Amino acid sequence: MSVPILIPRRLCSSPAGRFGPLGVDRHDLETEGVAHTAFTMVLADWVAVAATTEDGQILLVRQHRHGVDAVTLEVAGGCIDPGEEPEVAALRELREETGYAAEVVESLGWVHPNPAIQGNRCFLYLARGAKHVGPPAGDEHESVEPVLLAPEEIPAATRDGRISHVLAVIALDRALAWLSAHGQRPRP
Repeated sequence: MSVPILIPRRLCSSPAGRFGPLGVDRHDLETEGVAHTAFTMVLADWVAVAATTEDGQILLVRQHRHGVDAVTLEVAGGCIDPGEEPEVAALRELREETGYAAEVVESLGWVHPNPAIQGNRCFLYLARGAKHVGPPAGDEHESVEPVLLAPEEIPAATRDGRISHVLAVIALDRALAWLSAHGQRPRP
Protein backbone atom coordinates (compact mmCIF):
# COMPACT_ATOMS: atom_id res chain seq x y z
CA MET A 1 0.00 0.00 0.00
CA SER A 2 1.49 3.33 -1.02
CA VAL A 3 1.25 6.40 1.14
CA PRO A 4 0.48 9.65 -0.68
CA ILE A 5 3.25 12.23 -0.58
CA LEU A 6 2.17 15.40 1.13
CA ILE A 7 3.59 18.37 -0.71
CA PRO A 8 3.80 21.54 1.35
CA ARG A 9 2.65 24.83 -0.12
CA ARG A 10 5.13 27.70 0.10
CA LEU A 11 3.39 30.74 1.47
CA CYS A 12 6.42 33.02 1.21
CA SER A 13 10.20 32.94 1.04
CA SER A 14 12.75 35.49 2.20
CA PRO A 15 16.51 35.74 2.67
CA ALA A 16 17.57 34.75 6.20
CA GLY A 17 21.25 35.53 5.72
CA ARG A 18 24.05 35.88 3.21
CA PHE A 19 27.57 34.70 3.95
CA GLY A 20 29.92 35.17 0.99
CA PRO A 21 28.91 32.65 -1.66
CA LEU A 22 26.39 30.99 0.68
CA GLY A 23 22.87 32.23 1.22
CA VAL A 24 20.18 30.90 3.53
CA ASP A 25 16.50 31.38 2.70
CA ARG A 26 13.55 30.96 5.06
CA HIS A 27 10.37 29.43 3.68
CA ASP A 28 7.02 29.69 5.45
CA LEU A 29 5.05 26.59 4.50
CA GLU A 30 1.70 24.96 5.06
CA THR A 31 0.95 21.24 4.86
CA GLU A 32 -2.67 20.17 5.29
CA GLY A 33 -3.42 23.37 7.20
CA VAL A 34 -0.39 23.10 9.51
CA ALA A 35 2.13 25.97 9.28
CA HIS A 36 5.84 25.27 9.51
CA THR A 37 9.18 26.72 8.47
CA ALA A 38 12.02 25.34 6.37
CA PHE A 39 15.45 26.74 5.54
CA THR A 40 17.42 26.13 2.36
CA MET A 41 20.90 27.05 1.22
CA VAL A 42 21.32 29.27 -1.82
CA LEU A 43 24.41 28.42 -3.84
CA ALA A 44 25.63 28.99 -7.38
CA ASP A 45 25.57 26.07 -9.80
CA TRP A 46 28.77 24.02 -9.86
CA VAL A 47 30.87 21.98 -12.28
CA ALA A 48 32.86 18.79 -11.71
CA VAL A 49 35.37 17.71 -14.36
CA ALA A 50 36.71 14.18 -14.70
CA ALA A 51 39.77 14.44 -16.93
CA THR A 52 42.13 12.10 -18.72
CA THR A 53 45.63 13.07 -19.77
CA GLU A 54 47.17 12.46 -23.19
CA ASP A 55 48.71 9.21 -21.88
CA GLY A 56 45.42 7.96 -20.40
CA GLN A 57 45.90 8.79 -16.72
CA ILE A 58 43.02 10.13 -14.62
CA LEU A 59 43.70 13.68 -13.44
CA LEU A 60 42.58 14.50 -9.90
CA VAL A 61 43.13 17.26 -7.37
CA ARG A 62 44.30 16.95 -3.77
CA GLN A 63 43.15 19.85 -1.61
CA HIS A 64 42.05 20.80 1.89
CA ARG A 65 38.28 20.98 2.45
CA HIS A 66 36.91 23.05 5.35
CA GLY A 67 33.73 20.98 5.78
CA VAL A 68 35.64 17.85 6.76
CA ASP A 69 38.81 19.69 7.86
CA ALA A 70 40.88 17.23 5.86
CA VAL A 71 42.67 16.81 2.57
CA THR A 72 40.54 15.19 -0.12
CA LEU A 73 41.22 13.64 -3.51
CA GLU A 74 38.64 14.65 -6.10
CA VAL A 75 38.06 15.85 -9.64
CA ALA A 76 38.59 19.50 -10.55
CA GLY A 77 35.52 21.64 -10.05
CA GLY A 78 33.96 24.70 -8.57
CA CYS A 79 31.38 27.43 -8.91
CA ILE A 80 30.04 28.65 -12.22
CA ASP A 81 30.57 32.41 -12.36
CA PRO A 82 27.53 34.64 -13.05
CA GLY A 83 26.81 34.65 -16.80
CA GLU A 84 29.34 31.88 -17.47
CA GLU A 85 28.33 28.79 -19.44
CA PRO A 86 28.91 25.51 -17.58
CA GLU A 87 31.28 24.18 -20.30
CA VAL A 88 33.42 27.30 -20.02
CA ALA A 89 33.47 27.00 -16.23
CA ALA A 90 34.54 23.36 -16.53
CA LEU A 91 37.53 24.21 -18.74
CA ARG A 92 38.45 27.16 -16.48
CA GLU A 93 38.28 25.10 -13.28
CA LEU A 94 40.33 22.30 -14.86
CA ARG A 95 43.08 24.78 -15.79
CA GLU A 96 42.99 26.70 -12.50
CA GLU A 97 43.04 23.67 -10.21
CA THR A 98 45.35 21.31 -12.10
CA GLY A 99 47.54 23.31 -14.48
CA TYR A 100 46.18 21.11 -17.29
CA ALA A 101 44.06 22.30 -20.20
CA ALA A 102 41.72 20.56 -22.59
CA GLU A 103 40.17 21.89 -25.77
CA VAL A 104 36.66 20.53 -25.23
CA VAL A 105 34.58 18.77 -22.62
CA GLU A 106 31.87 16.15 -23.02
CA SER A 107 28.71 16.67 -20.97
CA LEU A 108 27.95 13.87 -18.52
CA GLY A 109 24.67 15.45 -17.41
CA TRP A 110 23.94 17.14 -14.13
CA VAL A 111 22.83 16.27 -10.60
CA HIS A 112 21.28 18.05 -7.62
CA PRO A 113 24.03 17.87 -4.95
CA ASN A 114 21.59 17.81 -2.02
CA PRO A 115 17.96 18.62 -2.96
CA ALA A 116 16.85 18.38 0.68
CA ILE A 117 18.45 21.74 1.43
CA GLN A 118 19.90 23.08 -1.85
CA GLY A 119 18.40 24.04 -5.20
CA ASN A 120 21.63 24.30 -7.21
CA ARG A 121 22.91 21.85 -9.81
CA CYS A 122 26.32 20.36 -10.49
CA PHE A 123 27.15 19.94 -14.17
CA LEU A 124 29.41 16.97 -14.82
CA TYR A 125 32.00 16.84 -17.61
CA LEU A 126 34.66 14.65 -19.12
CA ALA A 127 37.78 16.34 -20.50
CA ARG A 128 39.87 13.99 -22.67
CA GLY A 129 43.53 14.42 -23.57
CA ALA A 130 44.30 17.15 -21.04
CA LYS A 131 47.78 18.63 -21.45
CA HIS A 132 49.98 20.14 -18.76
CA VAL A 133 50.31 23.87 -19.52
CA GLY A 134 51.66 25.33 -16.28
CA PRO A 135 51.22 25.44 -12.53
CA PRO A 136 47.74 25.45 -10.96
CA ALA A 137 46.36 28.97 -10.61
CA GLY A 138 43.52 28.66 -8.10
CA ASP A 139 41.90 31.21 -5.85
CA GLU A 140 44.08 33.08 -3.37
CA HIS A 141 43.23 30.78 -0.43
CA GLU A 142 43.07 27.59 -2.48
CA SER A 143 45.98 25.19 -2.21
CA VAL A 144 45.75 22.41 -4.79
CA GLU A 145 47.99 19.61 -6.01
CA PRO A 146 47.31 17.70 -9.23
CA VAL A 147 47.42 13.92 -8.85
CA LEU A 148 47.47 11.28 -11.60
CA LEU A 149 46.00 7.82 -11.09
CA ALA A 150 45.76 4.90 -13.47
CA PRO A 151 42.18 4.30 -14.59
CA GLU A 152 42.07 0.87 -12.99
CA GLU A 153 42.79 2.46 -9.58
CA ILE A 154 39.63 4.60 -9.62
CA PRO A 155 36.98 1.99 -8.66
CA ALA A 156 38.95 0.86 -5.59
CA ALA A 157 39.69 4.48 -4.62
CA THR A 158 35.97 5.35 -4.66
CA ARG A 159 35.10 2.23 -2.65
CA ASP A 160 37.80 2.51 0.03
CA GLY A 161 37.30 6.23 0.68
CA ARG A 162 40.46 7.65 -0.91
CA ILE A 163 38.00 9.48 -3.17
CA SER A 164 35.03 10.35 -0.95
CA HIS A 165 33.59 13.52 -2.49
CA VAL A 166 30.25 12.34 -3.85
CA LEU A 167 30.32 14.67 -6.86
CA ALA A 168 33.77 13.34 -7.79
CA VAL A 169 32.56 9.75 -7.40
CA ILE A 170 29.59 10.41 -9.70
CA ALA A 171 31.67 12.31 -12.26
CA LEU A 172 34.31 9.56 -12.35
CA ASP A 173 31.70 6.81 -12.61
CA ARG A 174 29.97 8.55 -15.52
CA ALA A 175 33.29 9.39 -17.19
CA LEU A 176 34.54 5.80 -17.06
CA ALA A 177 31.17 4.57 -18.38
CA TRP A 178 31.31 7.13 -21.24
CA LEU A 179 34.85 6.14 -22.16
CA SER A 180 33.98 2.46 -22.09
CA ALA A 181 30.81 2.95 -24.18
CA HIS A 182 32.77 4.90 -26.80
CA GLY A 183 35.66 2.44 -26.94
CA GLN A 184 37.99 5.11 -25.55
CA ARG A 185 38.75 3.74 -22.12
CA PRO A 186 41.97 5.36 -20.99
CA ARG A 187 45.04 3.22 -21.41
CA PRO A 188 46.46 1.91 -18.12
